[in-house]
Amino acid sequence: MRICVLGSGSGGNATFVEDGSTRLLIDAGLRIKDLTERLGTIGIDPATLAGILISHEHHDHVEGVEPLARKWNLPVYISPRALDYAGAELQQVRHLPIAADVPVQIGSITVTPFSIPHDSVDPLAFSLRAGGSRVCVVTDIGYLPESVRDRMAKADALVIESNHDTEMLRMGPYPWSLKQRVMSNLGHLSNEALAFFFDQHFDGSGRKIMLIHLSKQNNHPQMAYVSAVRALEKNSQQTEVHLSLQDEISDILDL
Repeated sequence: MRICVLGSGSGGNATFVEDGSTRLLIDAGLRIKDLTERLGTIGIDPATLAGILISHEHHDHVEGVEPLARKWNLPVYISPRALDYAGAELQQVRHLPIAADVPVQIGSITVTPFSIPHDSVDPLAFSLRAGGSRVCVVTDIGYLPESVRDRMAKADALVIESNHDTEMLRMGPYPWSLKQRVMSNLGHLSNEALAFFFDQHFDGSGRKIMLIHLSKQNNHPQMAYVSAVRALEKNSQQTEVHLSLQDEISDILDL
């Protein structure tokens, strides 16, 4: 498999996954112009996509779904509950229902959604398996309960949120109500919470890790990177750590 994050953050999220001729997007929260240009940068024609997987209905994950799906007649894989809250436009495109713990075969990739804690209707993360490799894409998650940790076990790669530095968030410009939401168990994962997972629960199987959904206001790429690398020293010194930013495509992870 090949994985590339086209952009990640509160301004829009989209992750490209490829195995052979099977090409998928996980979320399409960027404008269609940006999605098309960034796919083109890695040599991908949107017309060749097999579909778009939707993690949840928030705007920064679905903004470009309707125009992209309509222009190239792409199927949209989305929870029926999320679809009900995603707006009328998404109701008009070709959509296929997905549900937690129910695998879906899309070309050569087996996709298994699983539930995660976030303040949306039916938030999902994804385990994708193909060619003997498995990657988990976990974004917009308030904390990492045992059920999620079990899903991530023995993955060859993790694409996972490292949203904020707790102290930066506390001292930053957000109103207190928004700070409480971000820090809650239904909000976003902090550098510190992810580091605790790497230190205490990571099984060391993941050869590659991509940190996503870094806040521009409440985080710094170097802080997120150092926090993860230091925590991984205990269990997996050979793991590669990569960063995804809002305004540019990430490194490509090859599995």
